[in-house]
Formats: sequence, C-alpha cells, structure tokens
Amino acid sequence: MKILDDEKDKLLNHEYDGIRELDNHMPTWWLWLFYFTIGWGFLYLVYYQFTDVGPDQHEQYALEMAAAEEKYGSGDNENNNLASVIWEFQNDDASLVRGKEIYMSTNNLCFTCHGNAGEGLVGPNLTDDLWIHGCSAENLATNIASGFMEKGMMPYGSNAPIGEEEMTDLISYISSLQGTNPPNQKAVDESRAVECIIK
Repeated sequence: MKILDDEKDKLLNHEYDGIRELDNHMPTWWLWLFYFTIGWGFLYLVYYQFTDVGPDQHEQYALEMAAAEEKYGSGDNENNNLASVIWEFQNDDASLVRGKEIYMSTNNLCFTCHGNAGEGLVGPNLTDDLWIHGCSAENLATNIASGFMEKGMMPYGSNAPIGEEEMTDLISYISSLQGTNPPNQKAVDESRAVECIIK
C-alpha cells in the first residue's frame, strides 16, 4: 500500500490484514460543538431536575393550559348554560338522525372511543345496561359537557362546544343505543359499572 508522505506521521502502530489505520483527529470545531452539547445537557438537567427554577412537565402543562384559557376562554359560560337545562330524551326520528350525525361527526369524535355502534373501544360500551357514570338524560349531558380528562375524554367529545338542541339530540341518540346488542362489544368493567336502564 502506498503511503502519502504527509500521512506517514499519522500512521498508528498496528496493522490488521494488511490495513494500517491513520490517526485522524476530529476537527476542532466539531470537538467544541460536542463538548458544548455535553455542557448544555448538564445545565439542562440541573435547571429542570435539581432546582426549582425551571418548570417540570406538570407545571409546563398548567402554564400552557392557562395561556390557552386566556386566549380561547374556559368555556365555563357554556357549561353553566347547559347546567341549568332540564334534559329529556327525544324519541322522534329527526332527533335520533341528528344525534347520530353528531355522534359520528369528526368534530366530536364520540365514535372513535365508543365505536360506530356504541359497542365500546377505548371508551365504555354504550349498548348494555351496565354503565359507569349513570345513564339518565342529565347524567349523559353532564358527562359529555364536562368530559373525563383523566380518561382522555375531552369536554364535548373533542372540546368542540355544541348547543342545547344538539346536546339533546346527541344524548337521545346515545340512549337509543342501549339494548341494541352490536357485535364485538367491549367487556364490562364490573368493578366500576352498575346496572343502569334508560327509561
């Protein structure tokens, strides 16, 4: 193997299978960048993990939620308006058709967790008579309006507010699912669900 004159001083003192290695050092700028990232990582760790200066992920979430509330509002007025309504199920075809449209709408995403037929996917089954949070008209409206953030259910299904009439149609459609017995129903969580028959 021909060795260039300017590389002779870079040859290391070992050879393998006829191959000799050159001692090529990393460029200085690359080394400084590497050391800088190590130092930055150390400072980041100290700032966020070992001091109370930087917010942790829970504090950061609270700050972002507060900023969003300031920018978009909390929706409390809508919830208060809906809380004063006396809810009743509607059985007419028009209400059930509109309710199904809301249930299947991508604005609310009910079907993504409860299934197209209410059989339950990530969320509970809506077709049996064992419900977790009650099955009265008031229960359904309150549950939809408030959501269950700890379970991943945003208010109004996907935090998209709906009015009183739309809510009535939606809870009416959901109530009509009970007893429909679709295929692939999600198993009941017997530790939480209680018998609840919609009348």
